[in-house]
Amino acid sequence: MIAVDVPIGFGPRKADAAARAYLKGAASTVFTTPTREQLEADFGPGLGLSAQAHALGPRILHVTALASSDPRLYEVHPEVSFRAMNGAAPLRYRKKSAGGVFERLELLRRHGIELGDLGEAATCPIDDVLDAAAAAWSAHRIALGTAGSFPDEPEVVDGLRVAIWS
Repeated sequence: MIAVDVPIGFGPRKADAAARAYLKGAASTVFTTPTREQLEADFGPGLGLSAQAHALGPRILHVTALASSDPRLYEVHPEVSFRAMNGAAPLRYRKKSAGGVFERLELLRRHGIELGDLGEAATCPIDDVLDAAAAAWSAHRIALGTAGSFPDEPEVVDGLRVAIWS
């Protein structure tokens, strides 16, 4: 299983709405996936898309193309994964805060993931390392058949199963 924190497929998507509903209180962390047309257009006024969203366009296009030929690719969202690790209860702190780092480290530890010697990853921002660990946790659950998905039944769009997994 390959878990990626990049949307697979194009908006509007039921996955985004379902993940936002699950993350009540932290719903703003869920990226609204643009349409293919928005991602392929030149960026400028009237596109209805932020510069940040448009900048992710090449990654979304690339990952979506890969997913169409590789069934091992699954989309995850770290905050969805952390909430699932926390028994669906909201986390107390935002991920970039000291409290958020410790809270997420404890959740990972409780679920069997110990972050010891990070090697080269030690130079990365801590929230990126924690997000990668959450994605690995979700990939393991997907492989075991115990992961949940948002929506409960993945949407099939252009032959792709579109869901956010935890």
